[in-house]
This record gives sequence, C-alpha cells and structure tokens, in this order.
Amino acid sequence: MSVIFPIASYRSIKYFQDLFGKLRRRPVTPAPQVPLLGRLDLSGSSKDSNLGEDGLVAEISASVAIGNRLYTISSGGSNLVSISDWSVPTSPRLLRQLDLSGFDTTSVATFGNLIAIAATPDNYAASGTPTPVSQIRFYSINLAGTVKEVGVVNTGFLTDSILFSADGRQLYAANEGSPNDDYSVDPIGSVSIITISGKGRNLRFSEAEVTFPDLDDSSVDLLGSGIRFSGKTGVTTSFAQDAEPEYGSAAGGYLFVTLQENNTVARIDLATNQVEAYIGLGWVDYSQVSVDLDDKDGGFNPLTGQNVVGLRMADGIGAWEQGRNVYFVTANEGDAREYGSYVDEERNKKLGFADVPSQLKLIVNGNDRSQALVLSDNLGESNPTNDFVFEPAPQSPATRTGTPVSFGSRSLSLFDGITGELVWDSWMTDDIDGVEYNTSLQNIAQFAGLYDDGRSDDKGVEPESVVVFEYNSRFYAVGSLERTTAGAKTGTPPDPVTEGGLLAIYDVTDVNDVDFVTYQQVSRSPEGLEVIKASQSPTGRVLLGVSAEFDSNSVEYLDFGAIVNNGNGAAYLNSSFADPTIYATLPV
Repeated sequence: MSVIFPIASYRSIKYFQDLFGKLRRRPVTPAPQVPLLGRLDLSGSSKDSNLGEDGLVAEISASVAIGNRLYTISSGGSNLVSISDWSVPTSPRLLRQLDLSGFDTTSVATFGNLIAIAATPDNYAASGTPTPVSQIRFYSINLAGTVKEVGVVNTGFLTDSILFSADGRQLYAANEGSPNDDYSVDPIGSVSIITISGKGRNLRFSEAEVTFPDLDDSSVDLLGSGIRFSGKTGVTTSFAQDAEPEYGSAAGGYLFVTLQENNTVARIDLATNQVEAYIGLGWVDYSQVSVDLDDKDGGFNPLTGQNVVGLRMADGIGAWEQGRNVYFVTANEGDAREYGSYVDEERNKKLGFADVPSQLKLIVNGNDRSQALVLSDNLGESNPTNDFVFEPAPQSPATRTGTPVSFGSRSLSLFDGITGELVWDSWMTDDIDGVEYNTSLQNIAQFAGLYDDGRSDDKGVEPESVVVFEYNSRFYAVGSLERTTAGAKTGTPPDPVTEGGLLAIYDVTDVNDVDFVTYQQVSRSPEGLEVIKASQSPTGRVLLGVSAEFDSNSVEYLDFGAIVNNGNGAAYLNSSFADPTIYATLPV
C-alpha cells in the first residue's frame, strides 16, 4: 500500500541540519571521568491507558539531532511514547508523551527528522477473533520538539524491532507473528520493507512483505547447525508460521534477522528482497566450560562436566561490513514458548537426566512435555535441522542416547555473515597480549557484584541486545545483559534499579582475535542500545544510549570513550574470575 502526505522533505532537513552542524563547529567537551552523563526516570510517567496500570515506556529509544538540540523518543510495551530533551545530557527532561490508545508500541527508529513507531493493536493475542496486523506510524519532529503524524503503513503481524537503512530510503520491520494466547492461531512471521520516496512536501511510503520459505525450499541455503522447527501440532504447519523474527541489522547489502525460537538468523538479499539463507546458530557445550546452571547450590558455583548444551537462540543482533567481509554478533538470550497449555520448557527433576542440575529448565515438546529435546548422535548428517530430536522420557536416565538442550547459551557470538561460520563466542579463551583469560559474561557479572544466582537455572544473565560500531578506528561490540541484579560482592551493594544492569564491551576489530575491553554498570534490565555519533552529539563526543525496562523504565546516556577507559576491564582481568585454569573456557 502507499500513502502520500504533504510535509517538508526529511532528507532536505537532514541535509541542512548536517550542514548547519558543520558550520557551527560544535565544541567538543573534555572526556568525563564518570561515563554516565544523565539518567531520565520515566517510571512516574508509565501509566498505560489501555490497561489502567503501569506499562513499559523505555524498552527502545532512538534520537533526533536538530541544530543544537537532541531529542530522544522512547517506546515499548505500552500505548505511550515518550519524547525527551537531551540537549544538555546532564539535565534531561521529559517534554511530552504520545498516547496511542488501543495500541501497544514495541519499537521506535529515526532518520533525520523522521520518526517511525511500531504499533500493534492491544487485542492482538485475543482468542476467537481474527489476528489484526500491526502498523508503522511515521511522524516528523521540528526544532521545538513538536511531532506531527505524517503517515501510517500496515505491516505484518506483531511488529517487533524496526530500523532505517543507512541512507534513510527504507525502513525494515521484523514482524514476530507470535501465536495468540491460547495458541489456536499462529500467524506467519515476516519482514516488512517500507520504501520511502518523494521530494519536498510529498513523501510516499510503499510496503513489501518478505515471508520465510520452508526449510526444504531449494532457493534457500541451510548454513551453520541447529536450525529448529517447533510449534503446536495441528496449528503450526509451515516454517513461516514457526518463524518469529525479533531483531534485524543491515550490512553489505543484506538484512540479517534473528528467528529466536528457531535458533536461526535469516539472511535477506536486499537487492531481491528474498530470503537466501538460514544460518543455524548452533550451541555451547556446557560440559566443557565452568558454568553455574543451578540456583540451589548456595551461590555462584560454576562447574565443568555438566552434560547439557545451551541452544544460542539469539535475540539481538548487530551486523557490520569490514573490508570485503560481512559479520554479525548475536546476543544469545534463549526463549521459551508459553501460550495457554502449550509450554515447551520443563525442569530436569521431572525429566530424570543424570549429570544435569535438577532445577535447570530444558526444552521439551510442547505437545508432549515428557519428550525432551536432545542433541542427537547423528552429527554427520548434512542437514542441520537433524542435529536435534525429541526423545521420549525413559524409565532410567541411562537409557538416553542424546544430550539435553537448554535455553540460550549465556554468551555473545560472532559469525561470518556469508558462510555462516562461527568465528568467536564469549565462552572462548581470550588471548590478550599472549596471556589467556576467561571473559565469559557470567564471570564478568559476578566480579561486578551483579550476578543473579537465582537465574542460574533459567538462562543466566540473558544477553538481550548488541550493537557493533566503529570508534577511533576500532570496532566494538556492546552487549546488554538483561538479568543481572545488585547482589553485593563486598561492601555497599549497588542500587538495584539505577546500577543493577550490565554492559559488556569487546573489541571485534580482528574477528579472529576478539578481546574483552571492559564492563559498565547501567540501570537494571537494559534492553535498547543506541550509538550517537559525535557529529550529532551535544557534547561533540560519541554517546551510548541505554533504555532499561521493568522497574527501571529509564533512559540514560553515557560517554563511550569514558566507558572504554573506566578501568573496569583491567580490574577484572587481574581478578581470579579471569583465570581459565580456575574457570574452564572453550578453545578458540
């Protein structure tokens, strides 16, 4: 569909704002000693008019720089969209909120002065009614921070993350297509590609939908390993229905989209708008690493030799082009399906596996929860979908022939975007200047005093999102850890809301020699990450924006140079937690 609205061209505005910024020569402020510049608490402005209760208003944020002003638009999980002024990062202020009553907003993206907001009808998951499609609502914002709606485009089912192309001519939307509450309907997942055209006061929006072919389609390459097909028998009959796109990232002429529950990244050729490859993300063998999988063992207690694997099941993704190569990093959260009576997770104490913590949540057949998903013995088969099989519950654990599978790998992973090859995982041994270290996410969180042992049996720190960007001629990957808390290491514990979250930063310039750089405490449950370029930043320096959900409901901006130099990395590497002779790691 196409819609036409008379507004000033946002590309023209961006051209003049960039030109104006260059002429102004915005002064660069000195590097701050403390990375955190400012924090805006939105918890007092989170009342959801749809439900009459507090909602989420800060899952995802995106900014607009106009002249000497920086505006941030935040959304996610409620009908409210918050617009805040960060022109002075140390003194942010909430300006106003848009009320999209009847809709839940899930994501926001910006380019120039154009704002895109993903909105899904709040009756999406209701049973007994046709599943409604989502919308992208486009707005323009002016120098005063006032917004005006300029277009509405229908997309697919349950739009999740959205992002603009580098030139702003397209918007990519991941339509998750989750089942309804009682799993009587399973809409297809898809990707909407919205093309923006026109000049002056006439912008046009046209939408094309990319659907997901079945795994045996000859037009699609199957790369990697561990591609998973699940779903409810009699309801989910195609891979398009089973696919639930979460995040997307574009690089090198491709759009990479995570299909979390399928343990897969779909590679879409943007020249043809066709899915050309499914990349299975594989798993981590927990028997080889020191990992805490038990929340009933008296605290942080990583062990090796635990006979279980963690399926990566990535949520966030960050792709980039480096020379002639294209890579992506995934945040391997893991995710169960729970819809009414359909549940595909079970605790091991009901499944009877040996050498596996009794409280660990494992993947089971949602139609028959006595059947556990296991890593099969048929690893020589060429089809990566055959790496996993469902095995009926045995009379004795000794009769099992496969290794049980848990949700998420508690790690960040780096893949070659063309071959699908795993290049690096944060469980691997980190060689820095000839010295070997353990720089796993759980050990970093424990050293920071933020590891939540109550989550050891349930996906651990839950890596949520990741961004990859260039800074001072180096490429950095920043991952957010959703499930950390404020358990004190020594002394006074951090504040559980304002300091209970964690970021982990790695240097990925040399993909064959990825190095841990540092970590940074942020507000609890960090979800969205955004990089503000120095040319758009009110400080003249690169900023990292963090949106935190749940009880934080906050937006904060940090100076990235100050994060790199915060000293946390050196302190961690000097600790016993970084010693791979104490805490086993995967070989490189």
